[in-house]
Amino acid sequence: MKIEYNKSQLILPQVTCSCAHHQAIDCDIHIGSHIINEMNQLIMKKIKGTRCMLITDKNLFMLFGEKIVDILKKDFNVSICVPNEQDPLRPDQYAIGEVMMSLSNDIEFLIAFGSGTINDITRYVAHHCCLPFASIGTAPSMDGYLSVVAPMLKDDLKINKPAKYPSVCIFDTEILKTAPSDMVFAGFGDVIGKYIAKADWILSHHINDESVCPFCLELDDMAITLCEENIDNIKEKNSAGIKAVLEALLLTGLAMLLNGDSRPAASNEHNMGHFIEMKKLQAKLPHPSHGEAVGISTLYCLDLYQKILSYDFSHFNADDILSKRDTKQIREQKILRAYGEEVGNAVLQGNIEELITAQEHLKRLETFFRKRALINKDLAFLPQKEDIIHLFSFLDGPVKASDIMVGDDLLKQALLYAKDYRSRYNVFKLADELGILEELIDDMVLHELK
Repeated sequence: MKIEYNKSQLILPQVTCSCAHHQAIDCDIHIGSHIINEMNQLIMKKIKGTRCMLITDKNLFMLFGEKIVDILKKDFNVSICVPNEQDPLRPDQYAIGEVMMSLSNDIEFLIAFGSGTINDITRYVAHHCCLPFASIGTAPSMDGYLSVVAPMLKDDLKINKPAKYPSVCIFDTEILKTAPSDMVFAGFGDVIGKYIAKADWILSHHINDESVCPFCLELDDMAITLCEENIDNIKEKNSAGIKAVLEALLLTGLAMLLNGDSRPAASNEHNMGHFIEMKKLQAKLPHPSHGEAVGISTLYCLDLYQKILSYDFSHFNADDILSKRDTKQIREQKILRAYGEEVGNAVLQGNIEELITAQEHLKRLETFFRKRALINKDLAFLPQKEDIIHLFSFLDGPVKASDIMVGDDLLKQALLYAKDYRSRYNVFKLADELGILEELIDDMVLHELK
């Protein structure tokens, strides 16, 4: 399987697995230099209508707005919405409200001009208003261009809402190259996080018989390889490097779209990123970008994997582990204390099945010990955290939590409780069920990554 194009159009890889739930994907993806000049024709090829609303943010409108609108007006009747309630723009009820209030009854389609937040707002509105939309990407910073969920903020709670993917995506590499270096690093960090998403999915397959799609895993592998093999180009931020990060993000986005959820591309490294963002928002403090937080969290997830896979379990006793299980009340108290009352209650309501029975707990322990050799073998693809630190350093990116304004207390909270953000199984839940999570986390925080 390799990346192929028909002129500027990315040819999506053909599905080669037998998973019955994969859906057909109907989205044209175009990547090229100065392709923005052709965007009207590319949009008209996929979307009917002439009346559209362009949704973007203040900074992008100031940089490119006049040119984009001039091109669009050659073929379309264009209205413009630049949500400006906050700076930086947040994907919350206020921004959504402003976009909805700006919509007139005759709008036939939407255009998102931006990256993460703008696309999430647009896809959410498009879904609820039953409108098609085109995405004009401006940065290789996230893997959600093809997403059917929109991570939104409501009262500092990060929630995934149903949304739709665009009918057409257009990426002009000349515009992408103007993205700040930290946004390019964010995209790279998001791709590297797929190591953990893949590992946790395989781990859950062995422990809980969760179904795994080999084709989606292959897309993850392709994405990671694209980024690692183009590390020199990515550092230089040249066309080849920008294109590699973007293609990698689109491949993992495709994996999520095919699987119908984010399992192929997001696990506890994403949970930690969301946890850090929510806690920073609650404290009214600036937070790192999602991709940066995911990249750094990946390092700690790799560290935990290394500790678990090499741990000496010879003295372990299942009865002893089960006798120290948290009660339902203690678990709820811990989550409410970690997340705060409002967010914590939402987390608990969304993960009712997470307090497993003692019988299920014992079953998971027995399965892990029985399959340890096979699990170690199937997770042998995981890199050493030092190798990823080297890549991050080469890109002049952050390499530890303190580099992204995350102190030891917040780091420890994220390591302990981000696992509970979703019901999705991961290595932190395994460590918790083995009764060694706090011990390993104390060691990780004490010996901060270098």
